[in-house]
Amino acid sequence: MNHKTILFGVAALISLATFPQLKAATIDLPLYGFQIDAFDVAPDPGRTTTALILCLPVTDQFAPNINVQIQPYTETIKDYVAVSKGQFEQLKWKVVSEKLIGDNEWSAEYTGQQQGNDLHFYSRAISKNGKVYLATGTAKESQWVTVGDTLRQHVDSLKAD
Repeated sequence: MNHKTILFGVAALISLATFPQLKAATIDLPLYGFQIDAFDVAPDPGRTTTALILCLPVTDQFAPNINVQIQPYTETIKDYVAVSKGQFEQLKWKVVSEKLIGDNEWSAEYTGQQQGNDLHFYSRAISKNGKVYLATGTAKESQWVTVGDTLRQHVDSLKAD
């Protein structure tokens, strides 16, 4: 085997090994002391994808959290609100407050039971390019006084490109 073939093979292996790192976005969490590459896989356009879950420390046997979903949805945000509120009614959840923000955003605070827990939620939905980007903060009702402002602040920081 000649030297050019060996060099070409080594170069190809190196480029294949580094290719995924070149494309992946890095999530940098300096307060936690680490970085991690995000998945370099586009969400399936026909399915809901949970893109991120953030958890606060467990108290009262529950970790208050925020999850971010990407949902395929081509109708208006007003239609999305109607569908969401219909689901809330089916689940017997109560809307505490809600607000339409422009033509493509909605925020809502609501409460309800899930798996035997009295929960408090705050969500923000942004409709863009045939998708809804939905961030939802969730805590037990007993935790909301302590973590509600933090969850609300971080949910409100959601932006969709």
